[in-house]
Amino acid sequence: MKKIFALFLLSSIVISIEAAAPVQQADQQARTALDFYQKANALFQQSQYEPSLAAVEEALRRDPKLVPALTLKARLAMTANRFDVARNCLRQAVEIEPRSAENQFLFGFALYVDNDFARALPALEQAARLKPGDARTEFYLALTYDGLGLAREAIGKYELVLQLAKEGGASELSADALVAYARLLFTLGRFDESEKLIDRALEIDRDMREALYEKGRLRLERRDANGAIEHGKRALESKGVGATERQIHYLLARAYRLAGQTDLAEIHLAKFRAAPPTLRR
Repeated sequence: MKKIFALFLLSSIVISIEAAAPVQQADQQARTALDFYQKANALFQQSQYEPSLAAVEEALRRDPKLVPALTLKARLAMTANRFDVARNCLRQAVEIEPRSAENQFLFGFALYVDNDFARALPALEQAARLKPGDARTEFYLALTYDGLGLAREAIGKYELVLQLAKEGGASELSADALVAYARLLFTLGRFDESEKLIDRALEIDRDMREALYEKGRLRLERRDANGAIEHGKRALESKGVGATERQIHYLLARAYRLAGQTDLAEIHLAKFRAAPPTLRR
């Protein structure tokens, strides 16, 4: 009897070990995938994008549903302007973790920068619902409404972003929001309000390329050729992002022509024509 009981215990242990083997193997696989992800993330933080991509690909080979690895691969894809890859990774991430505000935001952001405003909107709205009061999300919601031509909704969001940025001390975001808001008001013909916002942005960053360009446009609209030239030249000298050199050369060509300096107008017009048309981000 004792011998039979001992054999029963032994067989139970063997069965338990055999049953646990796939679970342990799966756990090991997951831990290994996480290790590769952590390595990839560390490399990403050091701007070592190629080895980071290799490590994250290995993490996803071992665990295709590892959400942090999917979002990291999306970020890497965006640094290489591969928004098709980024969208695919982020779509998978939001399907696996639909309650993640960060994943929803990144998905909406990837769609926004690809000018797919209609599809960006629901993802960004969901991100805002999941994380209320997030200035970054509200800013891209404002930009998306703006891109869809929904001026009233965009204005409401821009006002909210400025309030949130002020409360959070986010001066850089505040300057970006001021310029974007001012650009919308410019298109609506509300030039006085637009210029006040631009002046506020320049108080935050006097060398902000985008704000200088918009100030030049406003001065030109008022037929102030000297003011347009001054701000256009400063925008051209600025190392910031936003307005392209092509846009600034066109502004300066028009401003110099208004000032009667046709030789300089022709020089900038030639530079405008020679510059490749690129999208402003």
